[in-house]
Amino acid sequence: MLKAIIVEDEKNSQLLLKAMVEQFTEGVEIVAIAGSVAEALKAIETHSPDLVFEDIELPDGDGFQVLEKAVNPTFDVIFTTAYNEYAIKAFKYAATDYLLKPIDMEELQHAVARVVEKRQQISALPISEKKEQSQKESFDVLLQQIRHPQQALKRIVLPTATGFTVVDPIDIIRCESDRNYTYIFLNDKRRILVSKTIKEYEEMLEPFNFFRIHQSHLINLHCLKNYIRGRGGSVELTDGTMIDVSARRKADFMRRLSLEEDDE
Repeated sequence: MLKAIIVEDEKNSQLLLKAMVEQFTEGVEIVAIAGSVAEALKAIETHSPDLVFEDIELPDGDGFQVLEKAVNPTFDVIFTTAYNEYAIKAFKYAATDYLLKPIDMEELQHAVARVVEKRQQISALPISEKKEQSQKESFDVLLQQIRHPQQALKRIVLPTATGFTVVDPIDIIRCESDRNYTYIFLNDKRRILVSKTIKEYEEMLEPFNFFRIHQSHLINLHCLKNYIRGRGGSVELTDGTMIDVSARRKADFMRRLSLEEDDE
């Protein structure tokens, strides 16, 4: 059973979320409710939670201050927030879950299930492989996006079965779809499987000069080595990988490279 804390200043919202978690989710126990940044930090220190439901607007600051001030945080966070397009983009870069108010029951169930599943997978690891992973680096990526939106993002968080990996987008060579999962191939020859679709990474990485050349393949154009002509053609990347270009994406690909489309 995971220990959870609700950080929310509105009484009705506190009671509603607590009731929804208790009635419609499994594997989570609400051990405390906090109505401010100060109360949240005290509750975290007292209960060492596995999960924190975090409202953003609080009377003595905001929910992000809880992440900034928490000492060596190991808990997962699910933000509860009114719609804010930029904040949601930041959550995605940091692989942080969020629920839009008013909270939908099924979305709550899915978000909680993801946390429960991840924690169970970590618990099932052999002791020799198990380590308590601080969330600080993941939270730092989120806070960089929130506090300094004018600065170019240097890192993104890749959620894995046992935690997360933080990488610089420039170190990603390509992404390959595997249904609802995506393989991320890095310059250092690592291959990381993440539980997100390739469409999510297409949206996230487009500002970093990535292009989706095929339904299943997203490439870093900085890693493009050769293009071989054909109906759609194919590309060779700096790691030696050869990938076909979808015929229907060829024209956009050529325009992206500022080249004229061939006649084949």
